[in-house]
Amino acid sequence: MTSSDDFSSGTGAAKKRLEAAEGRLKRFRAAIDAGVDPSALVEAINEAQAQRAAARAELEGSSPPGSIEDAEVYAMIDSLGDVRTIISRADPAKLEELFAGLGLEMVYNAEGRTVDVTIRPIGRVSARVRGGT
Repeated sequence: MTSSDDFSSGTGAAKKRLEAAEGRLKRFRAAIDAGVDPSALVEAINEAQAQRAAARAELEGSSPPGSIEDAEVYAMIDSLGDVRTIISRADPAKLEELFAGLGLEMVYNAEGRTVDVTIRPIGRVSARVRGGT
């Protein structure tokens, strides 16, 4: 298979994902029109919209909305300070600052004895990116 075949098969797969996501969104709209409570479908609709946006971005050759570049990730990490030292010292005040900067949320499910962890870094960081890595 040549690289152009790889490209066309990747494009074909993205088109299929786009069609599938749009099909799901149409079914969700029809379900809402038929009387299903829209709040019951919020999560599924959000997921389908994200998949549609990612497929569109792939077809257009751009990054999906909300995605960030490697440099932005490094800048976010750098803005948190020396994470290794903060964690190893276990100073509650510093850990609280770190967790707040990460937007860390942990929810314990006693029945399933599981923890759901979510990280939502706060905003975009304008700090300079470390070089040469």
